[in-house]
Amino acid sequence: MTQQTLRTERDAAGAYEILAAASSEAEVLAVLTDEELIALRGNQALDPAGTPFLDASGLDRDPAAAVALRSLTARGLVQFTDEGRENEGEDLATDAPAERTAQLDRTLAGLLTLRSAPLALVNLTRRVADQTTEIIVYVFPHDGVLEEFVTVDGFHHFSVPTREALPARLARYVDQNSVAGDEDGEPIDGTLSDFEGTDSDIARRLQDTRALSVLTTADRGPDSVQVSIMATSDAVFVMDTPQDETSSTALREVSADTLVDLLGTALPEAAAL
Repeated sequence: MTQQTLRTERDAAGAYEILAAASSEAEVLAVLTDEELIALRGNQALDPAGTPFLDASGLDRDPAAAVALRSLTARGLVQFTDEGRENEGEDLATDAPAERTAQLDRTLAGLLTLRSAPLALVNLTRRVADQTTEIIVYVFPHDGVLEEFVTVDGFHHFSVPTREALPARLARYVDQNSVAGDEDGEPIDGTLSDFEGTDSDIARRLQDTRALSVLTTADRGPDSVQVSIMATSDAVFVMDTPQDETSSTALREVSADTLVDLLGTALPEAAAL
């Protein structure tokens, strides 16, 4: 079932309602599994968050999605009968009355609409040992943002924080043990080899990295930003991710306040897109 490529007036209304309910202390609005996203969006669900559980498990995607669709239907989130349906309004692409084989729960329809049409994206991956999680931030006009947190076992948690609250939320995700200090360190210029392959003090400190996070922004313009963030047992370091091991970059220890400011600055401004 992948009819969500059709966008209706009801989809748009659901999306607007979600963004209008943004909160500085946003709770999880909905949780979907890899299989459920595949059932609802087909291969489009792979972009941008991927399907970590399905990738790791080796399950056949079509049967897994079919089972997930039955679960969504049983929970009343997908409706195949006409009875009790809301009016979808017009197809936004053609202005003709919209027709669908199935209707999604209004919140779910709004979420999928937002997920498929951001002005810009921010991807923040966090790796600890051999496990990787990620947060995807979808940026919209008028400071609207949708946050998708993807666990290693393929659960996609959707929340709608205010844009003002988002940098501190991302900082808590990156620095979960609150090791960032009160003061910034001086920048240190060098290559990856300088930082990783020597017996210097900074190399020894980076060998203590407990969590490596990489922030990447992408918008409709030609530029993107990629920053690496290393949380050790007693500090947080940041650097612009170099293109290769021979390219020079600047590494510095950052305070908790600077980490929040850095993450806020990295968020694309919708008005500039």
